[in-house]
Amino acid sequence: MSSNDNNSSNVTQRAVGGKKTTTTTTTTRTLSGSDTPTVSTTKVTTTTSSSSGSGKTKTNASSGTSNGCLSVLKGLVAVVAIVGAVTFPFLKETATDLGLFLGPIVKVNTDLCRPVFSLESCEDVHIHRPSGLAIAACGRFETRKINGWFPPLGHLNHSADPLSFQDHIVLYNPEDGKHEVMDIENFPEGADRVFHGFDIYERSERELTLFFINHRRTGSVVEVIDYYVGETTMKYVQTIQHDLISTPNDIVALGLRSFYVSNDHKYLSGPMRVIENNLRRAWSNVIYYSPEQTLVAYEGVSSANGMTANHDKSIIYVSACHGAGIHVMEPRDDHTLRERDFIKLDFYADNPSLDPVTGAIFLTGHTQPLKLLAGFNVPGEPMISPFKVIKISNNTGSDQFYGKKYKIDEVLVDDGTDMSGATTAAVDRERNVMLIGTLDKRGLWQCTIPKDA
Repeated sequence: MSSNDNNSSNVTQRAVGGKKTTTTTTTTRTLSGSDTPTVSTTKVTTTTSSSSGSGKTKTNASSGTSNGCLSVLKGLVAVVAIVGAVTFPFLKETATDLGLFLGPIVKVNTDLCRPVFSLESCEDVHIHRPSGLAIAACGRFETRKINGWFPPLGHLNHSADPLSFQDHIVLYNPEDGKHEVMDIENFPEGADRVFHGFDIYERSERELTLFFINHRRTGSVVEVIDYYVGETTMKYVQTIQHDLISTPNDIVALGLRSFYVSNDHKYLSGPMRVIENNLRRAWSNVIYYSPEQTLVAYEGVSSANGMTANHDKSIIYVSACHGAGIHVMEPRDDHTLRERDFIKLDFYADNPSLDPVTGAIFLTGHTQPLKLLAGFNVPGEPMISPFKVIKISNNTGSDQFYGKKYKIDEVLVDDGTDMSGATTAAVDRERNVMLIGTLDKRGLWQCTIPKDA
């Protein structure tokens, strides 16, 4: 195969307004072996400015420029597509978990509940089943707002109202509806009392050791307190403080001086805490503590919040508040935790509570958490914070064979106009009692367990 090239050029010049424009048109004719000519034309325009003697020349080549712009445009489209693909699922999930897509909230089973008057902000509640008595950690709604002291919400006013540092432990009897604020013998004089999550270790049916999170201004600690059921006072035993227990939220008691404790944030304050919250970073952890050994048992939780365990502590449940779900963990021999499952939900999970009769977990959480935060940001105003209580149990239905391991049932729902900002639900099936603890001014509610729960 042979080829012949025949080139011809045509040059045209024009002078307009002191500028000379030269247009060169080159035509190439190629004759291949098929004797069919192939013609290609290249057009180059050169503009020369002769004013003031300058020889500025501008050359426009029609080939290559459009291809370069197209490549840049394609690159930008690819970047936008990648960013969108990465961020859209996060934004959609976040909007769902924040309840931004939630329509009108229909109350469920709230008619079964009544408030326990004069108790506020009972963040955590546990029922001692042998006696039927409930123990609650209660505070004051107003003193936990933005101008007060409550580190879990980032409220760190060291000079807040003195009542901010005078929370109390309450003993409540569901049978007669009476309660009493417990005196704690030998508690360090002048020490802050800002109680949060807690757990009970039963040495016997009547001898109890309580582990309370206490957010002192000098640093958050765990208070160890003994209580003998039937007595009118509790006895302070000791304070546990450790560098790894930095932002504690809740506890699972394992022995006389051993426990798991959740840290709900990596950062106590500052811009990194803002990033941790707003981007829902999985930076928090669970700590194992004993006098012999303290270690990070599990990390990578998006705001580790409430905790509970099954009857023999072989399964530990940890709420991921900002992660809108709950971790199902198994302790290893070295006390670290292995994640067995993560149950994804569509609300900000707070405290889980074990039903010892059925083994089910009653989990309370915030369906529109931004309303919860708004309620704590306005001193003197009431809080309207919707929530729900669900029951998580092992799935025994036919769909368990398709990977659905857990069954989730709605137990109680409120739009925040009656009960508001609930954090926990403790059940006693023997007495048909469910106690709801809230962050609100009406801090404790007694309910009848719904028939289908």
